[in-house]
Amino acid sequence: MDSADRLRERWLDTAAGILQETDPGAARTLLHDALLESFHAFAAVRAPLAARGGTSAVSIFGHYPVLDTAAWELAAQRAGADHPMFAYHNATADPAPVTLLEVCERGWAVSEFADSMIERLGLGRHQLSLPLGTAGTQSATYGFVSDGAYRERDLESAGFLQPIVRGLDAHIRLLESLLPGPAPAAEPERPLTARELLVLALVARGCTAHGIAARLGVSHRTVHKHQENLYRKLGAVDRLSAVLRAQQCGLLPLQPAGADDRPGGYSGNSHTPLDTASPSAWPSS
Repeated sequence: MDSADRLRERWLDTAAGILQETDPGAARTLLHDALLESFHAFAAVRAPLAARGGTSAVSIFGHYPVLDTAAWELAAQRAGADHPMFAYHNATADPAPVTLLEVCERGWAVSEFADSMIERLGLGRHQLSLPLGTAGTQSATYGFVSDGAYRERDLESAGFLQPIVRGLDAHIRLLESLLPGPAPAAEPERPLTARELLVLALVARGCTAHGIAARLGVSHRTVHKHQENLYRKLGAVDRLSAVLRAQQCGLLPLQPAGADDRPGGYSGNSHTPLDTASPSAWPSS
């Protein structure tokens, strides 16, 4: 079986699973898992193209090792103006999948803010955008980040998958609209112990298990046990979801203690063609 056949089989199974699923959260997870696998991405975002009329919320997903929720939120808020791929779709309404490298070659520079966010979040230049639509309230795109460069075959796969992903995403959004809104977040039924709260606070600062162990004078296995317990109590599956859940419950501040405060204030759309732009354009991989 060649790669194209495997891709078709993977998405046939994904579509069947999503269409049979009545829980929109579970359906969304199936879609996200398939997208991450198909685009060999470790981090991804679904963001509205606000300048094109998009109104949906920003969502971040993936197997992301660096935890800085404040930076993620700030980057997501300004993606439409400061991230080259999103700014490109907003300005041109081009519905075709595109890589960050291609966008830079077409004259859309990486702003100083975007460059600082990419470095702060531990991302890289291997990024690909898969638009769902570029007009109206459903205008949005998926952005993927990979450890390896995106090639022509990845763009071909994106073009093949685009109508499938668009349809499945619309199905899930409709399913979400039929359910009542989520209840306000409540504190965990089982309260976190003092040591678990301390571990949680250090996790929110981005400390590794070994770093936490050194601070607390315990083994990293003990730290992992505390993490397992607090994840279970918070209903979380990883570091990012644990911190987000703890923030929703009021157990952590929205800005983790010790978080970097850069960059400075926002002054509007920083994207200009390369002949007038001062930030780096990343012309090569």
